Amino acid sequence: MLEVVKEASKNVGNKAEGMTPLFFVFLLYLFFLFLRPMELFAPWLEPFRPMVIIWVISFLGSLTLVLRDRNPAATAKHYWVLIGLFFAVFWSLIWQGMASAAFDAAGDFSAAFLLFFLISFNVLNLKRIRQACFVILVCLFTQALMGINAYYTGYMSEQLVLQQRKDEDSVEAPEERPPVPARDDSGAFMWRVRGVGFLSDPNDFAQTLIMALPMLWWFVRKGAWFRNLMFVAMPASVMVYCITLTNSRGAIMGMGSMLFLGMRSKLGNVKSLILLGLAAAGILVVGMTGGRAMSSKERSAEERIEAWMEGFQMLRSSPLFGIGYGKFGEHWYITAHNSFVLGFAEMGVFGYFFWIALLVLGFMTVGRVANHAPVGSEERLAGNILRSSLVGYVTCAWFLSRTYQPVLYCLLALCTAVWVCACRSPACANIAPLQAPLKIFKITCIAVVLSMSAVYMFILQYRFSG
Repeated sequence: MLEVVKEASKNVGNKAEGMTPLFFVFLLYLFFLFLRPMELFAPWLEPFRPMVIIWVISFLGSLTLVLRDRNPAATAKHYWVLIGLFFAVFWSLIWQGMASAAFDAAGDFSAAFLLFFLISFNVLNLKRIRQACFVILVCLFTQALMGINAYYTGYMSEQLVLQQRKDEDSVEAPEERPPVPARDDSGAFMWRVRGVGFLSDPNDFAQTLIMALPMLWWFVRKGAWFRNLMFVAMPASVMVYCITLTNSRGAIMGMGSMLFLGMRSKLGNVKSLILLGLAAAGILVVGMTGGRAMSSKERSAEERIEAWMEGFQMLRSSPLFGIGYGKFGEHWYITAHNSFVLGFAEMGVFGYFFWIALLVLGFMTVGRVANHAPVGSEERLAGNILRSSLVGYVTCAWFLSRTYQPVLYCLLALCTAVWVCACRSPACANIAPLQAPLKIFKITCIAVVLSMSAVYMFILQYRFSG
């Protein structure tokens, strides 16, 4: 592995350092992907498929350069694991005798599958990683501002604020949708800010905002209080407030996991847990969950546990290859509400192994950089930032069915790229733990067993407490 990385580092020329036309096209694609300007401002452009055109130019152009220079920001192991997952998605439906559905599933999953490749072909150094994260941040900050504005003014509220009926049937609902969500005093609805495109679900939007929050740390400058206020504190406040308006309970857990990761190195585990407990109590007091309880006995939480139990029943019915990609909803009336359960139920142990392997690779690579890169280096900063993003995102994924969502594969590609770029860096060239080969088979097997056991422990706790 070390020899491959060294050889690749020799091929990374000056063209990879700056803003080349091809890299600009890639950033333009990220802009369209995360902001969805056509859906927001120019739906008349959709028949011309500009995103597809931009993607084709970016993918084919960057693939040509990667084949020439042999310097992608990922290893062959990453690509083979991803290909194994893609095959598992396809085969899960072939196994069930649904060949036509298998090809449809392959086309559907290819958006996330190829996004990993596209990012690894383009973010070939830390400067490019920062630029990609900056574009993602700008897009999500813009959507957060628009969502808050829609909530308080009603402008584009039908598109950016979800109207959700509360469970209290005794409260009479207005006949027409109130024009300004913030002024609705009927008590019949819970208003949840959301994005557009694949972020149109409030939970997805909150989860992606949580992923992006640590990236603001790249813009912190020691002693530059005004700059930090304008470009870090204020955007963070807007994004966090927008997260509160999504009323996503999984997002609370995601923020808690990131805070715990950030605090425990300085305060230790016990003090960090105490602070998190106090923060959780404060969240419940201010009503960040939209009045919904954080308890396994609350109705929607009960439905999630029941869905997890059904996920195990589906696994038992087809343990090796699962019930088929996208078929959970045909076997149960709601989705799994857990990315891990959805993975092993639909793809079986075979596909679940590859999906967990991708997560293991993501945590292993970014963790190496965060732990072993020189203190104070740009590489270590990047490792800590993206590890926090991954921890927050995967924590949210425990409560959401986002096994195949593109944002996850975007984040995993960025985590992988940070490690590859660190290995190519002269400052990290002689750090053995960082450069060591990636041995993941044993760890993945353990992670498969532990993750499934953790889900089952939640189910047992629910049964015995009932």
